[in-house]
Amino acid sequence: ACVFDSCALPNSKLECASLQNYAALCADQGICVDWRGHTHDICPLKCPSDKVYKACGPIEEVTCNQVAQNQTSHVEGCFCPAGTMLYGDGVDVCVKTCGCVGPDNKPRKFGEIFEFDCKRCICLEGGSGISCLPLQCPEQKYKPSCSDEGFYEVTEVNPDNICCSITSCRCNASFCTTKPPKCKIGYEPVSDIATGKCCPTYKCGKLLLNIREQSPGSPVFADKCHDCVCTEKSNSSGLNVISCKHIPCNEECQPGYELKDVKGECCPKCVQTKCVVNKGDSTVLILSPGEMENDPKDNCTVYSCVSIKGQLISSTSEITCPSFNEVLPLFSPTGIPRDSPSPCSVTQIVDHITHKGCRSVDKVYLTQCEGSCGTFSLYSAEANSMDHKCSCCREAATSEKQVLLQCPNGKSVVHKYLHVDRCECLDTECTEPSSSEESKESEEQSSIERVKRAIQKILK
Repeated sequence: ACVFDSCALPNSKLECASLQNYAALCADQGICVDWRGHTHDICPLKCPSDKVYKACGPIEEVTCNQVAQNQTSHVEGCFCPAGTMLYGDGVDVCVKTCGCVGPDNKPRKFGEIFEFDCKRCICLEGGSGISCLPLQCPEQKYKPSCSDEGFYEVTEVNPDNICCSITSCRCNASFCTTKPPKCKIGYEPVSDIATGKCCPTYKCGKLLLNIREQSPGSPVFADKCHDCVCTEKSNSSGLNVISCKHIPCNEECQPGYELKDVKGECCPKCVQTKCVVNKGDSTVLILSPGEMENDPKDNCTVYSCVSIKGQLISSTSEITCPSFNEVLPLFSPTGIPRDSPSPCSVTQIVDHITHKGCRSVDKVYLTQCEGSCGTFSLYSAEANSMDHKCSCCREAATSEKQVLLQCPNGKSVVHKYLHVDRCECLDTECTEPSSSEESKESEEQSSIERVKRAIQKILK
């Protein structure tokens, strides 16, 4: 079979397998054949560095827990070198004496003390295994104070003992608050960091080398916001004093605009903060965002101002009344005016929700009950008085909704609000007629509410 495999199927792996099977049958009968040594390294068997190859080794190797036995059969493989034995108990390590095998797979003698993984371990006598305790780190002799500006405290591994940590101070220049001073013309700030410090100190003391000499009366450039000139006066250093004045800026703005500082600009700019409404009579009306005002000459004309994404938009709306039909009666049999909107129903507006200074990021749909309900007074012959029936357009079913509010401090909160799902005309108590002044105020308030609703519908 071996000759056939070698000649008919020339393949080194197949040849080696045939020889191995043949040698295994011989070893099982107690006959040792060192066949690999005669293949001229064509069929090698590599062993780990701590073991050696044996063509005829014991089937059961001697361990610390198992003594040698008479064996008639043999097996090839990798075995512990002479003078050593297998530790056993699932630990594939060759040892000279049966002590302990630590977690690092190194053999240890009984009573031997060693360090591993930042622990102090000892090989216990009598085969009781290994006992380990964490290493005790010595207290840091000098713990630095990181109270000086720019320093912060860090805990890092001790380079002298990687099992222990130490506290040290690190410098971060971005924590420094001292800024370079603004020096006189001809000088520049000079920084210096003292030993053991993190933040620099500044002083004006170094004269600029590239400054040009200017004669008295000549202009001197300082920055774009100042006009400077070299004067006749001199200071203690012998240099002529430079006098500077801020460039002229606008101090007034047209109506509806205010002066606002602009980063990187020398002068404030006029920025629109209110709406400017040009009325038909050549007059100008100034309104703040969110403000509305009726035309005093025409109570049906309303001027308003809104701010949308930073843009101020003014609008003029007029409330027009439907044409009067003399043929139809003023009221329907149910007591509802002919020209009034449909009876009590749910209407909606789109607006921001504001609560305790926090405001919704986007506008939300807000619902309300609006419409007319039957209200009348009828003479009762039985009671010899007027019977009154009053009803109000009120919510009959609501649900709770949530909206995300953005607060001035940058935090976001979830706010719950009521959403009207259904409205009905609900009976209510009829109140006694109020005084003429109260009635007038009520009518004015009712008129204002109607105007607001009309404007909201226009803005939609």
